[in-house]
Amino acid sequence: MYGDLLDREKEILQTYSDNIETYVELGEILHTKLTEMIKKNGFFTMDVCHRIKTVGSLAEKLRRKSGKYASIYDITDLCAARIICYLNVTVDEIADALKKNFVLDKFNSIDKRKALSATQFGYLSLHNVVSLKPDEGFRPELCKIRCEIQIRTVLQHAWAEIEHDLGYKSSYGVPNTIRREFSRIAGLLEIADNQFVELNSNIQQYKKDIAEQLESGEYQALPLDEVTLNEYLTKNDEFFEFVEMYSNAAQVEYLPTPAYGHLRSLSWLGITNLGELYSALLEYSDTMLKITRYICQKSNLDFFTTNVMFNNLCQAMLIKNKYTREQISRFMSLTANGNMEKIRLDTDELFELSRKLRLVSDNKWITGIWGDV
Repeated sequence: MYGDLLDREKEILQTYSDNIETYVELGEILHTKLTEMIKKNGFFTMDVCHRIKTVGSLAEKLRRKSGKYASIYDITDLCAARIICYLNVTVDEIADALKKNFVLDKFNSIDKRKALSATQFGYLSLHNVVSLKPDEGFRPELCKIRCEIQIRTVLQHAWAEIEHDLGYKSSYGVPNTIRREFSRIAGLLEIADNQFVELNSNIQQYKKDIAEQLESGEYQALPLDEVTLNEYLTKNDEFFEFVEMYSNAAQVEYLPTPAYGHLRSLSWLGITNLGELYSALLEYSDTMLKITRYICQKSNLDFFTTNVMFNNLCQAMLIKNKYTREQISRFMSLTANGNMEKIRLDTDELFELSRKLRLVSDNKWITGIWGDV
């Protein structure tokens, strides 16, 4: 009987060795399908990876679990993938999506988050065992192989990796005091995971509240941040009307782009809420238009972006308010990452732009404050 068992395990090992290229192909298909699924559903994930078990690793598994497997198709982790996401709720969302994109083996799929008792903390992860759908045109030999997909949060992954590296696998392998320390840390990570979910919920509610205030027209006092700026740039009729006027005057097309990178610059210039932003756009629009036309003509462009428009607003404010060279250098340092040469060049380019477009009529300011370039 023992000899039969040994022969069967040798056969499994040989079969895998002979067909490992099929598993490599399956791994690539699995990775592609998971990546496309995540992109299609807009899941917020950190990483998607896959691996094929080595022949040596399979041999060790068969040794440790001798007698468990009657066939190579009983082993579900020869081809495996891991999805690491940021929020607990995303784990469940991805699990639901897997049911639509693969054949789910419910019997072998394990939710280890539910395996712990109420007084335990530790390794939390969702393991789904899946296979390809035959009706999607995959070869029969690929569809017969089941794969394991682990879904974890970043913090769950950190716990699993640290646990593995420290060799903490058996409750009998380390003293009680160390096991208690592990449990305390795991409990903190679980609390942190739940707090991130709550934080995300608060952010979504904040976005909803901002959208409602913009719709009601009571938004001028809203502080400038990524949420308020994004909602304003994508949903506010007042801004749309300004952009249309600006685009027609510049005779170039407008292409919306993110402008979050200018929040720090706008704050430095004293623009801290949406009302001040709109007032500045109106007040400096003439100077901004001159800059936009010059840049488009010089670069042979027939469009401008939100990013360009905000950059031109900052330049117009620096020029028209006659900031000193020292002040402008400090402004340029906001985005130069300590590169003194870039700060100097950007400052000189702004002066040259002002001189070419004759944006400042006070010649004394140009030659006296700026100095000769």
